[in-house]
Amino acid sequence: MENKAEYTHPDELVKQAKVACHIIKPNDQMTDDEIRTVIRALAECTHDTTWVDGQLVFGKNAIDLMLFIALTEFPWFYEKYELSQFH
Repeated sequence: MENKAEYTHPDELVKQAKVACHIIKPNDQMTDDEIRTVIRALAECTHDTTWVDGQLVFGKNAIDLMLFIALTEFPWFYEKYELSQFH
């Protein structure tokens, strides 16, 4: 990482996605569906998200971003749906 100021923080990404999705609630008052909508909107913007036969397909970076945003910004959601995997 060259300069941390050059990167957008996760909370700012969520704020921008909430505006785009017309969600005005604070994070801790969002429903599960609203959280899913925001996380999906962010993942749709990654370079490895593509369309295949009319279906949106998330690549590894998109999935990593979804998990990272869930963990950092919506930890109760991450825990509720057991999104971590231990091997």
